[in-house]
Amino acid sequence: MSEFILETKRLSKQFKSFAAVKGVDLQVRPGEVYGFLGPNGAGKTTTIRMLLGLIRPTQGEVRVFGQDLARHRLDILRRVGSLVESPSYYGNLSAYDNLEITRKLLGARKTDIDKVLETVRLSDWRNKKVKTFSLGMKQRLGIAQALLGNPMLLVLDEPTNGLDPAGILEIRELIARLPEERGLSVLVSSHILNEIELIASRVGIIYKGELLFQGSLQELREQNKTMLRIDAAPLVEAGNFLLARGHQVEKRHNSLYVDMSATSAARLNRELVTAGFDVSHVSENTPSLEDIFLTMTKGAQSL
Repeated sequence: MSEFILETKRLSKQFKSFAAVKGVDLQVRPGEVYGFLGPNGAGKTTTIRMLLGLIRPTQGEVRVFGQDLARHRLDILRRVGSLVESPSYYGNLSAYDNLEITRKLLGARKTDIDKVLETVRLSDWRNKKVKTFSLGMKQRLGIAQALLGNPMLLVLDEPTNGLDPAGILEIRELIARLPEERGLSVLVSSHILNEIELIASRVGIIYKGELLFQGSLQELREQNKTMLRIDAAPLVEAGNFLLARGHQVEKRHNSLYVDMSATSAARLNRELVTAGFDVSHVSENTPSLEDIFLTMTKGAQSL
């Protein structure tokens, strides 16, 4: 039995001359929230569609519950719940009636409806028409549909897209408690990095179809350099001055970020001031997940 509930090997998808996904090796463990990160167009949704058997890979393998998806698709998908893009529902029907339609299609038990409504905290709205729901409530109803049939794996593609802060908080709290409450694993994709940082135990970062990193958030932080943030004027000239003196420098927004591995804050400040630059801010920068993500995906602006 594999230690991974979901695993891909060299998963790739080619659309004519465009390589959307390039040799991706995902590994999702039982009972975890796995954050699948990447900017829009990075290949997240294409990968997820291959994981769910909605499109065929050009090459590579998807294994779920230790089984090959290509050979055991129906058996696997009976134990997988998913929400890809917007949830499907009938606006003129109640939340309960929408779930009843899904329940019949899945062959799930009637008692499951009340359980999933309770899980997503929609029990008090079970008899209300879905067209009266907020966008966040509709997303929670979509997750309730995905939970019918007691899946072992839940796949959510950008579940907070378009939500206001209150709706994002609702979905985030829901996802975070699902593994313990329902005994399942969650793969959730997003480009909202701070949301993933708050709920995921492990992450994968995809960019231009390639998986750049996979591991815990602590492992991600440990592989990044400690940087020194400097605000100096004129900014570009100060950056070029430091580059000419052999420092590794990046410009982000209106600050310079310098690799501290071979220098110190005092030395850099002294060099700049002696050269006639006005230094208004010097601080050690502990990179956030977003900083690391931007660096990995070429988000830092070069001088």
